Amino acid sequence: MDLALTDMNISPLYQWVARLIAPAFLSLVITILVAAMIIYEQQKSQRQLQHHDLTLQSSQLADWLDTNFSLINTILIEVKPDNALCDQETLFELRSMMFNIAPVVEIGIVSSEGVLSCTSWEKHAERIIVEKPPAQYGLRFNGPLMVQYMQQPAFVVARTLSDGSEVNALVRMSWLKNQLRNKTSELGFVALINSETGEPLVNNGHYSEPKTEQVLPVYQAKTIDDLFKNGRRQVAAYTPLATLPDLTLVVSEEQQILNSFESRYSTLWYLVLLGLWGLLTTLFYRLYAFLSDSSHQLKKAISNRELINHYQPIIRSADKKIIGAEVLMRWRHPVEGIKPPATFIPEAQEKGLLNQMTNLQIELCLKELQPIFDRSPDFVLTINISLSHLRSKAMVEALIKASKQIPKLALEVTEDVLIDTEALYVQQAFNRFSAEGIEIAIDDFGTGYCGLSYLSQLPVTYLKADKSFVASLGTDAMNADVLKLITQFSQRMKLITIAEGVETIEQAQILDGLGVELHQGWLYSKAIPANKLLDMIEDNDVVIQELETTLPD
Repeated sequence: MDLALTDMNISPLYQWVARLIAPAFLSLVITILVAAMIIYEQQKSQRQLQHHDLTLQSSQLADWLDTNFSLINTILIEVKPDNALCDQETLFELRSMMFNIAPVVEIGIVSSEGVLSCTSWEKHAERIIVEKPPAQYGLRFNGPLMVQYMQQPAFVVARTLSDGSEVNALVRMSWLKNQLRNKTSELGFVALINSETGEPLVNNGHYSEPKTEQVLPVYQAKTIDDLFKNGRRQVAAYTPLATLPDLTLVVSEEQQILNSFESRYSTLWYLVLLGLWGLLTTLFYRLYAFLSDSSHQLKKAISNRELINHYQPIIRSADKKIIGAEVLMRWRHPVEGIKPPATFIPEAQEKGLLNQMTNLQIELCLKELQPIFDRSPDFVLTINISLSHLRSKAMVEALIKASKQIPKLALEVTEDVLIDTEALYVQQAFNRFSAEGIEIAIDDFGTGYCGLSYLSQLPVTYLKADKSFVASLGTDAMNADVLKLITQFSQRMKLITIAEGVETIEQAQILDGLGVELHQGWLYSKAIPANKLLDMIEDNDVVIQELETTLPD
């Protein structure tokens, strides 16, 4: 009787398993066959796709360089033959042009006889003989040349004017190298070469040429898969520059690196994992997508009020008084701790969350700084805004409403925002701000392409000199000279200069000598919570702490 019951219990289970074996086995076979076909086709087309990606990288980087050289060309075209007189007005125009072109360190004028008349720095009293300008129309290059007074190599971009004279611009070789940096692995290279000879002018990596296939001269974009003279098989994408056809950008990678996954993992290993991958992906995809969605995390941070304000004091160096502060947002992450803005602001901007974050930032400012506002009616609070804020009428109204409770509100914008001032919404927003007594500060001034024409159109009060210029004070770096020009420019425009990133006493003393009396940086204080800022103001306690190393804001 017991045996019969056992047989009766096993039989249905056996039948159920038996029914599943056939379709399960068939499904497994079909899955393996389909997976094998997919992997085969992927391996077959992988090289073409990687060649395409390499070509795209070369094209995009070449387009970026063309954009910069086109900007330089536009500036050089503005120079007229009568500028060769090099009077004070011409020198000022040349210096003003430099503010529109970040990579250019000098603009010069050469007479038709080959005599250097002047540069954006000065008019040369002595007769300096240089190469006679060729009768060549359009933009051309020369170099790299060693600039004697800088002892640094430079790339010369020039145009011949209608009277046979020449206007040229010196482009830092270090700037060109920075554009090629981090674009390749240790076995590849990125280079800017002469289209005729193949000689590399700027190179990052192990430059080499194809051993068998003829690629020079380069007249059009091409991709080469060949054995190179360095003994390695490499793929190289050649893209001539549209602005300077005599120059070609080359992006190359070793074939072994491009196809590295094929040599590391066997096809069988992929087949074994494919079934598990499909099962786990089906079960956990939605949960993973939900939990890993960065916009969801940011929205949750806003609703949970995990975003907090820190304030970096602005110091008047003459008496070490705190006259204001810049508000900077931090994320008090429940797992990762305090996160700086660089780790989440770009994502928030991409996801359209900046306005919500700024509303919370304003709310916290009004709550935390009210004791400071009550006792210091001249206290300046600066808030960073972007184009997304200016596009929103609600955000503009929120800022104006906040200015009613903040004694002196200044909005920090970067130079790229000013370039968009022709947009109606930008002009309307700035006009509203000006009418309500809200001041405008240009943040990181000197690092973008903002020129005199933009500044003259806007009610700008402050120029915040970028910390990269301040860091170069006391050195022979070109940035130190640029900062001096910025301070002169600010004084000429009757603007107030605020120096960011002040970290040493020497920097503070040099800035004082230049007439820059408003400082902001780790020499005085890092960005701190509101209670600590209030303590500093009440105690009138600004402790000078010279740093041994550069620390982030």
